[in-house]
Amino acid sequence: MIGGLGRLAANKFLKFPRGTNWSSYAQLYIAFFLSGLIHSSGDFMVEKRMVYRSFKFFLLQAVIITFEDFVIYFAKRSLRRRRTEPKLEKADELWAVAVGRAIGYCWVILWASLTFPIFLDGLNATGWGSADRGPITQFLLNKWKQRG
Repeated sequence: MIGGLGRLAANKFLKFPRGTNWSSYAQLYIAFFLSGLIHSSGDFMVEKRMVYRSFKFFLLQAVIITFEDFVIYFAKRSLRRRRTEPKLEKADELWAVAVGRAIGYCWVILWASLTFPIFLDGLNATGWGSADRGPITQFLLNKWKQRG
């Protein structure tokens, strides 16, 4: 539903043509904005001090997706310029895809471990987040608290 609202806003109201980067990024930011808004209303019902934590978390996800897209774009562009060898064989192509996916999964795990403390910190402030997170997440959460 949120994706449909993002598509409607990007294509009908903002008049970005379908399939363009402008349309895609408008949909991305609108969807994460609405998700943050919805989650923030839930935060408000639990504890007024938590209101903007979810909003910040969800907008940060849209920003990092935009960053990822730029990194992928520049990496592909760089590889295209340097490619002088003949077309890759099927096995090499499959290997390259597997390596790309592995890098992507590692990036998602890294980014999640860096940003989930923002989301969880509000729960801790209200006493809802008393679960044991493990040493890595607790370390990252403590670092976030030191920054703020």
